[in-house]
Amino acid sequence: MGGSSRVYADLTPLTAQRRGGRGVREPAGFDLQAALGAAAGGAGAADHGRDDAAADAALRVKKAWEVAMSPGKSLPMQAFMAWMSGTSVSIFSILITGMILMSPLRAIAGVQQAFAGIERGAKGAPLDLTPQKAAFVAINIAGILFGVYRLSIMGLLPTTTSDWLAFLPPKQYLEHSV
Repeated sequence: MGGSSRVYADLTPLTAQRRGGRGVREPAGFDLQAALGAAAGGAGAADHGRDDAAADAALRVKKAWEVAMSPGKSLPMQAFMAWMSGTSVSIFSILITGMILMSPLRAIAGVQQAFAGIERGAKGAPLDLTPQKAAFVAINIAGILFGVYRLSIMGLLPTTTSDWLAFLPPKQYLEHSV
């Protein structure tokens, strides 16, 4: 293992090889300036930078909408799992309902972390992602409402008057017979 052997490929760009005299010709229709991203003038380079910033912002907004709509993709699966577990009060159906309630609560608590990488971005000014965050929270609230509905049909929410009898004062009779 004594010698220094070269085991990697030469990744020198073809343009440097052409300048070195190897005679590699550019294909028909190939524009070296466009490929390297250099514009013909100082104003063109500034426009190119603005185009990059606008494209980056548009891509980040699109990604933010994908993140905002992602909780909605889990709602059909949660509804199917709730349907499969039934409406009886059993440990399995209670666990499924707990998962249906806790997932959106955790997501709402972590809304800032969900959008942090998109909001700051690698380059460019921070974006205002208020509509995307509002949609994210609204979809998660829909998940919470589904969980509360599930508790209601299981009979675990006090929705009838008989559920509150312990808190009613006893009825006072006006007459007593002996």
